[in-house]
Amino acid sequence: MTLPQQIDPVADQAGHWVVRLASGDIGAAELDAFKVWLADAPEHRAAFDRERALWQSLEGSKAAFASALPVPHRRVRKWARTVTPRRSLAAAAAAVIVAFLAPDVAVTLRADALAGTGEVRTITLPDGSTAMLDSGAAIAIRFGSAERRIDLLRGQAWFEVRHLDPRPFRVAALSGVTQDVGTAFEVSRGSDAVTIGVTQGVVRVTTPEGRNGVRLSVQQRARYAEGGMVHRLAPGMANSIAAWRRGLIVIDERPLSDAIAEVARYRAGPTLTFADTSGGAKISGVFRIAAPDEALEALAQMGGLRITSLPGGIVILRR
Repeated sequence: MTLPQQIDPVADQAGHWVVRLASGDIGAAELDAFKVWLADAPEHRAAFDRERALWQSLEGSKAAFASALPVPHRRVRKWARTVTPRRSLAAAAAAVIVAFLAPDVAVTLRADALAGTGEVRTITLPDGSTAMLDSGAAIAIRFGSAERRIDLLRGQAWFEVRHLDPRPFRVAALSGVTQDVGTAFEVSRGSDAVTIGVTQGVVRVTTPEGRNGVRLSVQQRARYAEGGMVHRLAPGMANSIAAWRRGLIVIDERPLSDAIAEVARYRAGPTLTFADTSGGAKISGVFRIAAPDEALEALAQMGGLRITSLPGGIVILRR
């Protein structure tokens, strides 16, 4: 007779937490409970790392989570009964709402620290350095005997580095690395490029394609694309670099499409644009993170767009 396999309660609980974190709807109280459980015993951390590594190895897990989300059929049918411009927009929005709500499972499971939508979160790193995460940002902390390494998985973060530790402090994003040389600096990761700005001291930014890298000091900025070299940008004002730390969204001579995308990061609901906003005059302005809808209204006015608000926090911008 084959005896039933015993379930490891620690591994079982670790798997539970992996699923809850990947679900995207874990609340603050439950997240605090997870942190308590994780710190309660070394075997909890080891079990969680094993379960997280297993989920990371599963290809297509993000698609599986997305397809498992319930589609609001009743609401879509209700909107579709009478085809009006507002309801047809709602139907179009419903087609992309599931994709917006589906959690980025790969990033969630790799991250050691995340910031929620509209949140600016301060993290004390193991060496006493400080990391501030902007809305939606995620980092993995990889400190070892040879280096203090942070992987910026998503979004933008500002670092104030403690220099009593002899190990080099590095922030990796896409294919490049920003190394502290005695400084405070911001690293902003987009979908295909990374931007660095220095608020204090000096950093060196390198990519595999750049032999010696680029050295940046206060107010200096640089950018590199995935698989590309580092290029210097025009210097920025000291108070505009990582302005989100002070609750501000600073838009400086950017296309309307970029400005809308920047503000949308701070909204809890989807922001959909049914208009070509890539051309036209560049946009500049300073807005409050705490009032992203007000910022959208201002951008819409600048760009000659109309705003339609729908249930679920959906906002649509169109001509």
